[in-house]
Amino acid sequence: MKNLLLVVCCFLFQYSLSQSNLSGKIIDSATRQSVVGASIFLSKTTIGTTSNEKGEFIIQDIPKGKYELVISSFNYHTFITTIESSNLKDLTIILSPSANVLKEVIVEAYDKNGWEKWGDYFNTNFIGTSGIIKYCKLINPDVVKFRYSNKTNTLIAFAHEKLVFENNALGYKIHYVLTKFQVDFKAGTFLYKGYPLFENLAPKDSIQQIKWDSARANIYRGSLMHFMRCLYNNQILEAGFEVRSIFMVSEEEKKRVNILYRKIQEMEEKGTIIRPFMDKDSLDYYTKVWKIKDNDRVLLNKLLPADKLVIPSGSVDAVLLYFEGKLNVRYIRKKEPHEYSRMLMKKPDTDLIASELSLIAEQSIKVYKNGQYFSGENLLTEGFWAWSEKLSTLLPSDYWPAGTNK
Repeated sequence: MKNLLLVVCCFLFQYSLSQSNLSGKIIDSATRQSVVGASIFLSKTTIGTTSNEKGEFIIQDIPKGKYELVISSFNYHTFITTIESSNLKDLTIILSPSANVLKEVIVEAYDKNGWEKWGDYFNTNFIGTSGIIKYCKLINPDVVKFRYSNKTNTLIAFAHEKLVFENNALGYKIHYVLTKFQVDFKAGTFLYKGYPLFENLAPKDSIQQIKWDSARANIYRGSLMHFMRCLYNNQILEAGFEVRSIFMVSEEEKKRVNILYRKIQEMEEKGTIIRPFMDKDSLDYYTKVWKIKDNDRVLLNKLLPADKLVIPSGSVDAVLLYFEGKLNVRYIRKKEPHEYSRMLMKKPDTDLIASELSLIAEQSIKVYKNGQYFSGENLLTEGFWAWSEKLSTLLPSDYWPAGTNK
């Protein structure tokens, strides 16, 4: 699976110390009766509640920012809307019964033995393969259904109930509304989309809480969330991230550069001084392309600071990440874990973790202070982050390591 690409879809909000309250009522669209026990939460956070016997709810102390508000209840369509803490008002949410969805499932049959066939694959690609996966378990695997198409060579998984995971390595129970899980085996891509709510597990003693805090901090260092937060704060170099441009080189470009490079060598042999007056970055590029044999990519030496990767968004709350081609992102303060090195058939404890980023639609993405970004479907990750950014290593967006400036 080392060539599998990962598109991670994230739903964002902005963190601040200013806080607000959100209240509302949940109603059945058919009966107009109150919906009791509906789950109301802010996606990818630890913030949520349930509706009472009158269908009413209140979420207090919401940090300032923009959120995906998720309302889900068994036998109802999941309702998702965007809210902003600066413009909160009482909400009346009307949920539609999911009878039509169940009919669609019956008409378009799923594999009755899907979990037996695809369960391990689901766990590997959704939960992950890191060392902590054995501590992260799906409590209700029976709600996951699979549909495989021979014609398109694609696998789809879906669930009409929330998935419930327990991650005893990080100390979280995760309630996950899965809206998309699709693997394209031909293209080698994996796309999942959903809305997680985190719940802190109760530690059995203070020692377990210390272990959880340490594990969370270790997962955070060098993660995509860590990188995005540093990008927002213009501190990627200070935090230990090295970013370089990757250029894909066509056969035509190789020929052009080889001709030019030979001319440069001939002029130098004749005593004409060329290199001292050439742009250092251009010379770096020409030299690397000239040395290419079977490869089709060039990694430049020049480090890119955050201000070369972001442009103003028109808002003080976010920045826009934009770049051409691909980026190589290396974190110099952590080496590849043994599981990852083993998968790549490399010696352990040798290389630093490194990932690649590209913009699928060549459009900018908006990055917020807490590290979340929009639109996630436009950001493609390869390398370490494609392997590591799975549910077993997922941290809530309101997580901040001790001593971090929020």
